[in-house]
Order: sequence, then structure tokens, then C-alpha cells
Amino acid sequence: MKKIISRISYSFGAFGNDVFYATLSTYFIVFVTTHLFKSGNSKMIFMITNLIAIIRISEVLIDPFIGNAIDRTVTRWGKFKPWVVLGGVISSIALLLLFTDLGGLNKTNPLMYF
Repeated sequence: MKKIISRISYSFGAFGNDVFYATLSTYFIVFVTTHLFKSGNSKMIFMITNLIAIIRISEVLIDPFIGNAIDRTVTRWGKFKPWVVLGGVISSIALLLLFTDLGGLNKTNPLMYF
């Protein structure tokens, strides 16, 4: 019974993760090029694509350190579950705040989104 509950919990976590990244991937470029900068010209799209590529490359450099931190974590819930819960909470809040007009951020300094 415990194994079934663990698998169901994992599937809900994976579903939430996939929904987060699907929403971010499909709507972020449209949001940035139409609402944030008010122009969808090719120069702006090129700049945004380069910024996203730089972020992905930096993740390649940072991810081994994150993996090391996860491997060294010792809690009563295991070494990975606290990171999943913390990451899920932070990602959910960040996704909600990303597409809102937080204090006029998208009008005063739109590059803060990166």
C-alpha cells in the first residue's frame, strides 16, 4: 500500500512539474514579445532567445552543484522529497508572479523578468 501511495504522489508531482513548464514554455515568449516589450520585431525576439539560451547554458554549469546538494541532504523524509516540495512551492509562486503586473515591473524595467 505504501508503494502505491508513493507512486501516486510521484505522479501528481510530475504532473504539476510538467504543467508548470508547459505553461511557461508556451506562453512566456508570447508574453514577453507582445505584452512586455510591445513589439514583436525580429531583433527583440533574437535578444530574448539569446537570453533564454544563456540561462539554459548557466543551468548546465549550476546543476551539478544542485545535484551535489541534493545528494548530501539528510532528512527524515529522504534526500529528495524536501527539494521537490520546496521547488514546487517556489515555482508555483514564481509562475503566478511572472505574468502579473507586480508594481508596474513590466513597464519600468522589463528586463527584470530574466
